[in-house]
Amino acid sequence: MHQDMKIMKANLNNMKTNLKVLLVLILLINFNQKSFSKDEKKDGIITLTVEPNDSLFVVNATVTDAATKAPLKGVEITFLIKRMYGDLKVGNATTDASGIVSASFSSKMPGSDTLGNINLNAKVEDNDVINDITVSKVIPSKVSFEAHTPVPPGMISATAPVWLKVTFWLIVGTVWGLFGYVTFLIYQISREKRKPQTAPSK
Repeated sequence: MHQDMKIMKANLNNMKTNLKVLLVLILLINFNQKSFSKDEKKDGIITLTVEPNDSLFVVNATVTDAATKAPLKGVEITFLIKRMYGDLKVGNATTDASGIVSASFSSKMPGSDTLGNINLNAKVEDNDVINDITVSKVIPSKVSFEAHTPVPPGMISATAPVWLKVTFWLIVGTVWGLFGYVTFLIYQISREKRKPQTAPSK
C-alpha cells in the first residue's frame, strides 16, 4: 500500500512537470506567432487626391510601401469626415493591384469648421498588410457654415421653453409640498403620543 502511494505521488509530480513544460511551449508559440505577424506588416504611405465636380467629391487614395514605394494590394481604407459630435463615415474600399482605391461623397456636404473646410481622414486599422495609419486632407466646402446660428429652445437645448420651465418647477414644488405635509403629520402624531394619558373620570 505504501509503495502504491509513492507511485501515485511520483505520477502526479510527473504530470505537474509535463503541464508546466506544455504551458511554457504554448506561451513561446504564441509569442513567436505575434512577433512573426508583426514583422510581416509593413509601413505604408497613403496619398490622397480629390477631384470635385458639380455633385460629388471623388477621393482617390494610393497606398504604397514606405520602404520600396511599391503599390500595396488588399489594404482596406475607411474614409471619414469630421463632424461636430464625431466622425461621419463616407465610404470604405480595398486597394486593387495598383494600390488605388476611390470613394465619393456629396459636394453639398457642409464644412467641418467655421472656415468652410471639410476635414477628410483616410484610416487603416487592423489590416494584415500594413500597420495602422491615418492621413488627413482639408477640402474647401461648397456649402457655407453658419458660425452663430441661433438655436431655438427645445427639449435638449441649453435654453428650455417657458412651458417646460413652469412644468418643472410645478413638479418640484408639488414634491416638496407633499414632503413637508407628510413631515408635519408625523410631527403631529409624535406630539400626540408624548401627551400624558388622563384616566377617564367615573
